[in-house]
Amino acid sequence: MWALLPLKDFVQAKQRLSGSLTVSERRGLFHAMVEDVLTVMAAYPGFERVVLVSDDPAAQLLAEHYGVDCWSERSFAVQGLNAVVTAAVAKIHSLTTPAPTAVMVVHGDLPLLSASELDIVIKQHSELLGAAQTGLSIVTDRHQRGSNILVCDPAQPLQLAYGQDSCAQHLAEARRIGIPAQVLHLPNIAEDIDTRADLLRLLALPEAPMVANTPETPVLAAKTLTFLREAGIAQRLITMRSEANAEALRVHAESAVAEWNTL
Repeated sequence: MWALLPLKDFVQAKQRLSGSLTVSERRGLFHAMVEDVLTVMAAYPGFERVVLVSDDPAAQLLAEHYGVDCWSERSFAVQGLNAVVTAAVAKIHSLTTPAPTAVMVVHGDLPLLSASELDIVIKQHSELLGAAQTGLSIVTDRHQRGSNILVCDPAQPLQLAYGQDSCAQHLAEARRIGIPAQVLHLPNIAEDIDTRADLLRLLALPEAPMVANTPETPVLAAKTLTFLREAGIAQRLITMRSEANAEALRVHAESAVAEWNTL
């Protein structure tokens, strides 16, 4: 199995956080999350090769640091995530003989990615294949709408549909081309980071002992959490939430008093 990690321009990443983080903070956050993902993927023995796809200079530096490949997005002469991933999977299929039997497409905003959950994904995908020897596995987000990880057969090209409700659309595509498909729900992979609420959920996790942070047993989201705390983002977000809660309680209390006075 090969693993594919398509990465947006780091400056343009995480636009939905623009109301909470500055441009430089969003770039730093995305960089930290990608490092957490690569820490796991580069050391994972189940991958024959790991490939980043990006034109951002930071991606090339990360690829060199973690000892993985980096392909230029421009080299595919297509635009958009769906077209880029489709082209990269096709290239993987053409590179070796025999071709890889599966490609896992992972996204860079999964800082809680773990080797143990990757084991589950691969085991469940292998069981899905059975006699068919082809199939599609989708690991969805906590809202059960997105496709945080796809495991597909490079010999069976899919019409990819990353974006809103991609999980349902990918299932429909599997039915269209007649291959077995399944949706997996894994708690860590489900926690992609797109919004302030997602960051607050991440910050609410109990802290793991940093002494265990080694390539063999990395602390989940170690670089992401360190960045959020050292940049002052964690404290700012927690303060904003506390102030919002206090304001909500004040409004509720005033409404209750006004209602009581009308009785």
